[in-house]
Amino acid sequence: METLAAAAPALTAPALGVPVDAALRGALADPVLREVLADEPAQDAPPPCDRPPPPVRLRPIGLCAAWSHHAADLALPLGAELQRWEETPTTAAMVARGEIIRLLPGVFLPPDLLGTSVRRALALGCALGEHLQSHHVIAGRSAAWVHLGGRPPAPLELLSPAHRGILAGVVQRHARLGPGDIDTVGGAPVTTPRRTASDLLRFSPEAIARPLLRRLERAGLVEHEELRAHLHRLHRHPGVQEARERLDRALTPLTARSDTAQRDGTRRCGAPRAPELPSTVRPLAGIRLEGPLITARSDRTGPLSSP
Repeated sequence: METLAAAAPALTAPALGVPVDAALRGALADPVLREVLADEPAQDAPPPCDRPPPPVRLRPIGLCAAWSHHAADLALPLGAELQRWEETPTTAAMVARGEIIRLLPGVFLPPDLLGTSVRRALALGCALGEHLQSHHVIAGRSAAWVHLGGRPPAPLELLSPAHRGILAGVVQRHARLGPGDIDTVGGAPVTTPRRTASDLLRFSPEAIARPLLRRLERAGLVEHEELRAHLHRLHRHPGVQEARERLDRALTPLTARSDTAQRDGTRRCGAPRAPELPSTVRPLAGIRLEGPLITARSDRTGPLSSP
């Protein structure tokens, strides 16, 4: 036992990583001591799970990453400003006063963050969040809002070559889109102004489509003849025939505008006024004005005498 007592302080040496000296090795070789040690529980090192794990830095995927990495990088500041509130009379009043902009039901942004087309397109992707897919293309009235600004329409309109899904506050339509139908705005896919105008004529009510088409025309983004040629190339597409008829009611052809301007004397409104007499010409008594030339006559015979 004296040998065990002498060796006891050194028994924890292997657990602490201290080198074992020759005397301890001799004590451990004693068979009596080995029997005593066999009856005592071994002191193991603490399990690895008790140690704190090493720090791991995870790179966030980010909003709008389904569209592109470029869109995800640009969307970071917008995603940090997203506000999710319940739809209440208070939030409805704030939207009516222009204090916040509703992107989707319950998803809002301050209006000063939506001053460019890039921010407007990315804001819609941020509002969709995890529901955003790489094949989603902003279209219809939503695309017109991206191009023109103002207040975003409800519901959000998307085109997709894949099957249509169901999302709250979103209308999705199946369509085949060519390279000439899509613009990339800040890494986000948006229908071109021409395709946007065509979709407005085909699918939106005329009372909604007409003012948007005129705004697109005033902004120089679409023209009547270009739209007519585009609609002529769409064979057997739904709503094309009606869209061709609605186009003339929404946008006046260039030739018709020129004829109207000539008839109005290049004046946009009001009837043309009669030419005014120069301020230096004053009719006198006994003088009659005939046509564009002034002929002076008097009750007396002969020419008028000079003063």
